[in-house]
Amino acid sequence: MSKVELPPAVLDCLKNEMQIEMEHFFEKYDSFDDSFKVTANGLLSNMLIVSKVSSSFSKDVNFYEDGTDEQNEFMDAMFSCFEQLNILKKLEAYKGIYEHVNRGENDWFPIVVISSPIDSYPEQPAKLTVYRGCSLKSFEDKSYRDRQSWTTDFDTAKVFAFNHYGFDKEDRVVIKTTVSNSDIFWMRTGEGEVVLNPKFTPLSDVIKLDYEQCNQGRQI
Repeated sequence: MSKVELPPAVLDCLKNEMQIEMEHFFEKYDSFDDSFKVTANGLLSNMLIVSKVSSSFSKDVNFYEDGTDEQNEFMDAMFSCFEQLNILKKLEAYKGIYEHVNRGENDWFPIVVISSPIDSYPEQPAKLTVYRGCSLKSFEDKSYRDRQSWTTDFDTAKVFAFNHYGFDKEDRVVIKTTVSNSDIFWMRTGEGEVVLNPKFTPLSDVIKLDYEQCNQGRQI
C-alpha cells in the first residue's frame, strides 16, 4: 500500500504562502492514521481551493468536527490558517497566521517562521534587550535560540514563564538577552513582542529570573 502524502498544492501553500515550519506540522500530521490523513487531505485541498475564490470562507462550508478531539483540533487550526489566506491573500497570510489569536494557546497550532525582515527599526538602539520565558533545559542547551518570539517587557515574559500552559514551574526561567538591531525582523504592538531572525546570535544571555526567585518575589 502506498503511503498517504500531503497533496503537492497544499504542501506548496503551507511552505511558501503560509511559511509554516514543516517539521512541526508533519510531527502532528504523521501522528494520524492513513484513514484520517485521506480525510484531512480532502479537507485541506478543498480549503485551499475555496480560500482562493470564495468571498465567504465560512465554517458552515469548510469546518470539520466529526473526528476525535485531536483530529478536530488539527482541522480547526488548519481552517484558521486557510481563513487567513482567504482574508489576506497570498503574501500577507503568514503574518495573519503568526498573529492569530490561537497561536500560543494550549491547543496545537502551526508554527510560522518569519524568514526575512518585515520592517527595519532605525529608531531602536543598536543593541536591544529582550526577554523570553522558557525551560531551564532550553537555556542550558541553547535550544531557546530556535524561537523567534521575544518581548521587550519583562513582566510579559514572566507570565509566559510561570503562568501559561501548565508547565512544571520549577523548571521555568526568564531569559534576558541582548540582540543586534539587525536581528529584529518585526516589532509587534500589544505585548511588546519582538520577532527575531530565526538564525540570530545573542550578544549576551543570562537567566533573569528562576522559579525560586519568582516564588520569593525577587528579581535579579
